Amino acid sequence: MTALKNIVTIVVLSILLAVCFGQVLQGGPYKSQGGPHQYQGRTRRQIPQNVGQVDNIKDHTIPDVWQNPQNWTTCDFTAVSKISCHNCNTRIICKPIGGLLKSCNNPNKPYCNSGICSAIASPDCV
Repeated sequence: MTALKNIVTIVVLSILLAVCFGQVLQGGPYKSQGGPHQYQGRTRRQIPQNVGQVDNIKDHTIPDVWQNPQNWTTCDFTAVSKISCHNCNTRIICKPIGGLLKSCNNPNKPYCNSGICSAIASPDCV
């Protein structure tokens, strides 16, 4: 009886060992397959980046609106409404640190009317 018990134990352990070592990874970590679809759905922080290359990349064709001093002017945050017109084609967004000037570049809405770019010019600009 003891011999049969030992044989059954060895057979069960060998089957369990074969199953454990015979497992194949299913799925696994994200592997790059290349192409333009590679990073769709992933946030910017998740995209692997080479730090040396990222520091050298700067798009000079699009000016940085927030850091360009020509886009800022003075305004009284307490007296003026938050959004208003600076002139006929530029709106001003008044913030506690100053007024941010934004031009109305849309050809369909070239005029500033009540602080919003509009197709209709304000009465002051007519």
